[in-house]
Amino acid sequence: MRIKEIMTPTVISIRSDQSLLEVRELMLNNNLRRIPVTDKEGLLIGIVTDGDVSRATPSDASVLDRYEANYLLGKLKVSDIMTKSVWTVRESDSVETAAYLLYTHKVGALPVVDGTNHIAGIISDTDIFKAFVDIMGYNQTSTKVVIDTNDKVGVIAELSQIFTERGVNIISILSRTLAGDEREVTIRADLTQAMDIVERIRDAGYDIKEVSTLRVEAGHEG
Repeated sequence: MRIKEIMTPTVISIRSDQSLLEVRELMLNNNLRRIPVTDKEGLLIGIVTDGDVSRATPSDASVLDRYEANYLLGKLKVSDIMTKSVWTVRESDSVETAAYLLYTHKVGALPVVDGTNHIAGIISDTDIFKAFVDIMGYNQTSTKVVIDTNDKVGVIAELSQIFTERGVNIISILSRTLAGDEREVTIRADLTQAMDIVERIRDAGYDIKEVSTLRVEAGHEG
């Protein structure tokens, strides 16, 4: 899945010479947590977050009244508080790339830029969560089968064959390495009419760790 498929293409941006008061109003009126900063040519030069604005705003305990506080916010410029070093991605990058950057750099969103550094969109942690739900098939009724096995070649093929022989389509497969040579394989499929496949997996010599069914209308597994 590519970033272009899940990003928000319409992005509100602000210039570095605009006031902090304008940024705050823009965030409040549009329910935004961060706004990319561009120059006069529309090139990305930074980003400002609600945290930046909050830290620059006088607290409620301040002796300043509302008018004085707004005056100060009107004097401060975006360039005074923005982050100039911004992690970005391209539309053609994978969703995994965006997820890795969000996680490793502890940011909530990444501007999406084109080859000339113009903003093409923005992708947030919420977009990543939604993509994960879609990829894993968590938005449809299905059964999750968690299998403990050895980390050896052919395991995924063998398990897939069991589902194929039973005429069941696999929605998603997730595999991760555990301690030593152990591996955990999680398969999600619609087993509404094929719960016997669990026994087929056991008969094939696999250790089943968990079986749970997600019913979308219920919103949880059980």
